[in-house]
Amino acid sequence: MVKTYVKDYTNTFLIHGNEYSVTAPARFDSKTNELINDPELDNQAVEIANELYRRDKDLVSPTDIKKYRAKVGLSQREFAKLLGWSPNTVALYETGAFPSESNNKLLKALMSDDQILNNYLKQDQTNNKTKLPTTTREKVENYLNHKSNNMITSNAIKPKFTALQLTNWYRVTNYFDAKNDENIEALTQMKVVKLLYFAFGRYAAKTHGKLFDSPIIAMPYGPVIAEVHEKYNGKRDIVSSGLSKEAFSDYNLVQQDAEITTLLTNVLTDYGDKTAAGLSKITHQPGSPWSLTDGGIINPTLIAESFIRGVEQ
Repeated sequence: MVKTYVKDYTNTFLIHGNEYSVTAPARFDSKTNELINDPELDNQAVEIANELYRRDKDLVSPTDIKKYRAKVGLSQREFAKLLGWSPNTVALYETGAFPSESNNKLLKALMSDDQILNNYLKQDQTNNKTKLPTTTREKVENYLNHKSNNMITSNAIKPKFTALQLTNWYRVTNYFDAKNDENIEALTQMKVVKLLYFAFGRYAAKTHGKLFDSPIIAMPYGPVIAEVHEKYNGKRDIVSSGLSKEAFSDYNLVQQDAEITTLLTNVLTDYGDKTAAGLSKITHQPGSPWSLTDGGIINPTLIAESFIRGVEQ
């Protein structure tokens, strides 16, 4: 087996007559010190060059298109139908192909002005005969009717509880459930953040407000509630080691609020029998707020829009 090592290497790429020098990790033969093929590293360098070209030419990126399509709630085929393109065109753009000048202008205009999207609907109804499938039209209309640059409004009702108080409600509930059924597994940190995420999304979609103030962070293993992660970082089981008086006090406090208790109970009923890994399959699906956020805080409005469309419910 050939021994290799990785180090930064500068290469020049020619893209449509434009040269770009890219310094990126590359693989070398340990014996000869010669550059050898590594598809993953080589593709990363190519994509860096492609991104430099997109910036130079002010081209929309594959991520830009995916985010916009997810925001409106359209599949690749539906988006292509709306624009009168071949489905292959959208697929190619989303896998890295550069859009034509005219298509790039259209995409940038769509992304910056919803009136253009509305005009497409009006044009489609020419002579009262629609060409778009009903489901596609309904998705676009739903987006235009509910869209907001800040769906989580400042005048919405302030959160009644903290994320840690709601976590304690789930912890105590799990404690009581386990007493009645020995087959109930102890609640884990990973699972409770998933349950809180679903509760946050449902609440945001219904009220346009926040269930709690703690930021929701996009981490490699999914959306994470910052306060809960900080409190229980490094711990898996967050029940078996014991519950404090504060935990029971928080549980009793939340129990007095019928709206929030019903919300938390419904989420537990719908997802309680799923593993944390099973819930991750939902939050990790293409077009989810987590998949559209490159690290950092996930925009609450993005979560609300996702749950309004029923993507993650």
